[in-house]
Amino acid sequence: MQEKNLIHEWKETLSSRPASRETFKDMHLSVLHQATQRKLNEGLLHIQFETHDFILCELKGRGKELTAFELPEKDEGILWLCIQLHGTLSFPTGNVSQPDTIFFFRSDDSENLLTIPIEKQWVLFIGITGASRQLLLAEQPLLRKLYDQQKTSMGAAVPVSYADRHVLETFSRTALGPFSTTHHIGLLLDKLYTSYTQQVDKQGEQNKDEGLIVIHYRAINYVTEHYMNPDLNRITIAEALNCSTRSLSRAFEGRPISLNSSIITMRLYRGRELLHKNPDLSIDQIAAMLYFSSRQYFATQYKKCFKRTPREERKALFNVK
Repeated sequence: MQEKNLIHEWKETLSSRPASRETFKDMHLSVLHQATQRKLNEGLLHIQFETHDFILCELKGRGKELTAFELPEKDEGILWLCIQLHGTLSFPTGNVSQPDTIFFFRSDDSENLLTIPIEKQWVLFIGITGASRQLLLAEQPLLRKLYDQQKTSMGAAVPVSYADRHVLETFSRTALGPFSTTHHIGLLLDKLYTSYTQQVDKQGEQNKDEGLIVIHYRAINYVTEHYMNPDLNRITIAEALNCSTRSLSRAFEGRPISLNSSIITMRLYRGRELLHKNPDLSIDQIAAMLYFSSRQYFATQYKKCFKRTPREERKALFNVK
């Protein structure tokens, strides 16, 4: 039993030894020559570098077993941007990252212990803390809003863009000197966070547009079913759809036909049906049944829709017969 424990300790020591720099040459952070480079276990490589308010970590490879990985900690907390190029990560909160995504999370309110599954892995963690974190949040209002809303779970995830990959590739080919390293890391962080917030903002706009499309079609369906309701209007429809009147109005912005016109059109088609099937009903009666304010208004709207007045409609029917 003691011999097995010694072998296990020997394997752990061996896997945590710094490897040759040649082993890490394909990793983005290998350009940081003063970074710590080691193997977490056989097949899974780790680079870590800290300077001023910046902390950078990179994992690449495929571990032989399920691996626990603990991110660095700071008293004031860290804002992390995670670039998940390959593989997945499990967080203590139960969230699981997805490949080819970028997201942010904060480590001041949650544990830093992540779980790395047995699969191809490539992930970068770009951390910022202290005064630099406050400056970044001040310069990125949307990020500040997301930061204040997000507590222990992952922030919004967006796809890794071509521009993001280009920024990483450019950084990994940069000749860093002792006085320029912090400057280049700051530029890297600024570009990646700016790209991330722009993508989150764009995604939010797309989600809003998709939501408005859903509201539009639901509103049309509701009007189709309830156009004979005398109280049908923007307020009652919004209440029925459980949305704001502002959202309902926006759902019809730029559309060929407005919400009010949709209601009128439905009632006009019903009026045409009554003109055809109920010759005993007068045009005044039909106008009143369909909640038009007057016969003249009904006739005006009818002509706009069908290119002739209700009276001309009836006359055409009579002549055909």
